Amino acid sequence: MVVSLRPTSLDEFKGKPDLKENLRIYLKSCLVQNKPLDHCLLYGLPGTGKTSLAHIIANELNRRIRIVQGNSIQKNIDIINLAMTLNEFDILFIDEIHAINPQCIELLYSIMEDFVIDIALGKDFNAKITRIKIPHFTLIGATTLLGKIPQPLEERFGIVLNIKTYDLEDIKEIVRASMSKLELDLTNEEIKILAENAKGIPRNANRLIKRVKDFRIYDGKLSIKTILKKLQIISEGLDVDDLTYLHSIKNANRPLGLKTISQMLNIDSYTIETKIEPFLLQKQYVHRTINGRELSPKGMKFIEKHS
Repeated sequence: MVVSLRPTSLDEFKGKPDLKENLRIYLKSCLVQNKPLDHCLLYGLPGTGKTSLAHIIANELNRRIRIVQGNSIQKNIDIINLAMTLNEFDILFIDEIHAINPQCIELLYSIMEDFVIDIALGKDFNAKITRIKIPHFTLIGATTLLGKIPQPLEERFGIVLNIKTYDLEDIKEIVRASMSKLELDLTNEEIKILAENAKGIPRNANRLIKRVKDFRIYDGKLSIKTILKKLQIISEGLDVDDLTYLHSIKNANRPLGLKTISQMLNIDSYTIETKIEPFLLQKQYVHRTINGRELSPKGMKFIEKHS
């Protein structure tokens, strides 16, 4: 049987007490008024719970949710077809909403504000505008790149939630909840070690605990540190690629450009910018300068400790 570690209610959603309290108020208000929830925009790093929150909102309101990917909306007809499938008070969740074709986004404005679609029938001077009403619904957009959302689109979301990384205690609670679902027995120290290597991201924590479950089934005596070593995780969630990235700058003894690092590591620039660098920059192990990437004193100490 496949066990889902995704929370299904606000009570199951660990951490973010202020965000959850505000969301409870919004949900209660729309239920009392018997109206759809205002359109929501959720933004933050991958794995922080945006999709989970969209499902939780639908569950808490007991409403149907329709899920689509932003990159699948490339023509106006894609938006029209979506709108035509909605029922009253439905929730439409568009993941990575920034990936919608910019030429289609303007059609969303009237749909979100007035719940209508204006369609031109005919061509040139013979064209006639036909207005079609659509059911009142809630659009939930999720994005990892808020800066790519056009300002007019962002302004049409009544609720905007920034889902930041989680502190250590919150990640511990997530590990405990997932541990219980997987029927895995861990000590407080083992929970702490896993939480410290999750980079503040629930998805990372759940990925780790699933792999711990695998290894413990194979050999119940394996320690968490041994398992992390087998997973090539060195410390603080950093892995071999992260350490190799730091070493490449250290060995060069000068600032390096992204293209140079990409060639040295044989890893594409996009992966380096989106997967490797964000946490290293957050930890202040690396600095970006006009001359390139530089290793910080903290980064140097990390290398010396774990080389």
